[in-house]
Amino acid sequence: MPLLNTKPPKFKKRKEINVEYENWRGGYDSLLRPTELKDNELAQADNIMLKGSGVPTGRWGMQKFFEANATGSIRGLGLYATGASLSELLALTDEGLVCKKDGASYSPIVGQSYPSGSIIRSMQLGGKTYLASEDRALTEYNGTALSVYATLAAPTGVTATNFSGVSGTKTWSWKIVTLGNNGGQTTPSTAVELPNLPQDLTETQVNVQWTPSSGASLSGYEIYRGIPGDETYLAAVGASLTTYVDKGEPASELILAPITNTTGGVKSKFIEKVLDRLVMVNTSDPTKLMISGRFPNQGSFNWADGGGYIYIDPDSGQSITGIKTQAGSNKIIVFKEYSSYAVTIDTFTAGNDVLLDPQYEPVSTLVGCSNPDTIQTVENDTFYFGRKGIYVVGFEPNFLNLIRTNEISSRIRPYLDGLSSSDYQNCNSMYVNNKYILSFPDKKECIVYDRERGAFLGIWKTPWGISRMQNYIDDTGTERWVVGSGNSNQIYTFEPSVNSDDGTTITKTLRTKKEYFGKWSLLKIIKLFYILFRNITGTVTVNILLEDRNGATTTIKTFDITGAEIAGASGWGVDMWGTALWGTSSGEVVIEGDELTRWSQLYKSGRIVQIEVTSTAANSNFELLGLRLTASSQGEGQLSSSSRV
Repeated sequence: MPLLNTKPPKFKKRKEINVEYENWRGGYDSLLRPTELKDNELAQADNIMLKGSGVPTGRWGMQKFFEANATGSIRGLGLYATGASLSELLALTDEGLVCKKDGASYSPIVGQSYPSGSIIRSMQLGGKTYLASEDRALTEYNGTALSVYATLAAPTGVTATNFSGVSGTKTWSWKIVTLGNNGGQTTPSTAVELPNLPQDLTETQVNVQWTPSSGASLSGYEIYRGIPGDETYLAAVGASLTTYVDKGEPASELILAPITNTTGGVKSKFIEKVLDRLVMVNTSDPTKLMISGRFPNQGSFNWADGGGYIYIDPDSGQSITGIKTQAGSNKIIVFKEYSSYAVTIDTFTAGNDVLLDPQYEPVSTLVGCSNPDTIQTVENDTFYFGRKGIYVVGFEPNFLNLIRTNEISSRIRPYLDGLSSSDYQNCNSMYVNNKYILSFPDKKECIVYDRERGAFLGIWKTPWGISRMQNYIDDTGTERWVVGSGNSNQIYTFEPSVNSDDGTTITKTLRTKKEYFGKWSLLKIIKLFYILFRNITGTVTVNILLEDRNGATTTIKTFDITGAEIAGASGWGVDMWGTALWGTSSGEVVIEGDELTRWSQLYKSGRIVQIEVTSTAANSNFELLGLRLTASSQGEGQLSSSSRV
């Protein structure tokens, strides 16, 4: 007779699985699948930002700051300072006029107007704010009015005479250029050629004369000399002179006569300041970087006043798309669509003149910038945005003055892949509170990089497109984070204490990673759920999403957390009973206390679970401190038979 073991097997309890999320410091990540995310990353984060150790909460709200002009949308913001504090905020709308903030309204500034759709960018130096636009010449603002320069004509009647009579076999040529008092230059005069001269002009003396130009803004003349067609800078004389005696001094080997008339001011998309100089790019010559003289000649770009220019890789087929002074150095970073360069300012001596001699070197020949409004200086780094994503250029003074370039946008690359060409051209940025905010006004969305935590904060969705942003300190010393609407003439400010966009509800949605408790191929019994909040305002909704054994995702649990009304909020209220006040209006709902916990028994079978937290009611907000789930695995072969092969 066989022996059988009739002893019942010992019960072995399945090991319980615990997952706990204590912070979301990793921020928003759309590159990986929701099941591949780390515990501290979010699959969705609409209108969410992080605080503290990585606590998700709603973004800042916006409130009205002032109305700019009568019509149009915001096309430019600028600053004008008097003394040590910033006292005026300037704005341009499609109406074509520049105005300044005047309480909740505006005061127009006379002296210059712009075509509808024009964009201005500004820079202050030497007590003046300079406004640059590709549609109008460089304009100055002195705190009272805008001023422009008169366009001068090139000299005429140029003659050259061999005074000494020494002859030779060489033909030399001279051209004269008129200088404006803003440092602008006319195109050169018609060249005058003189044959039968010696190779070495120090052996003779040539008297060059011309008919003077007319105009109150005339400041002098430049003389160019060389073989016909290759005349280079020789000397400059004052406005009262119409004669130059050429005794054979060496001419520059680099400085050619200008090809455009800039006496009326330079038209440029860009303006930047490096030390006490201004830097611009002539719209009609888009690879020519123009550098002004030093203060007080910052409005002049001619060689006689210490200014100059350099062509940045002119044969690349790419125009300059942005310029920025590199923090921690005297370098200028010049961007093109798919490349960037570092320009160093140097000088050299030509005769009795000390002339500007800028040099450039490539930083990257693959990555560039699409829009100058995306470039922001952050300590020793420069953030910028282009077709390849968001990059940072950093200066390393302790490592042979190297400049390095790194991408920081890899985690939101799928979002960037969905951008249109106009999004790249119209985007703009601001850096405040350790956050790089990049706005796409056509989409009415912003992406935000939290530099303090090295994470993206998700997508900020706004009721209007943000077309311009400016960090501004008003005359009271208060810092303002100013944003201009791309859909109206209204200017707003981001306010951490405001929980709406000028009364419009900010809808906040947060989704965690999809959790499969370590084994994607096994079903689990989802047992208990815990959630910890702080500072809940209004109503917050929590949804628990579960993918069941058949692969369908359903909401297995949903609940609201609603704050108690403020004490004393009772009666019909003016907003509920016509226009007569029969008591107080309904107040905001607030839960007092530092922390609030909720938990639930679930005991549902599924493969993957995900938590969603939303606030869609007016003036609602929350701070999510933590989540915890407990589960146990089921045995093998528990998945749907329909998926079996």
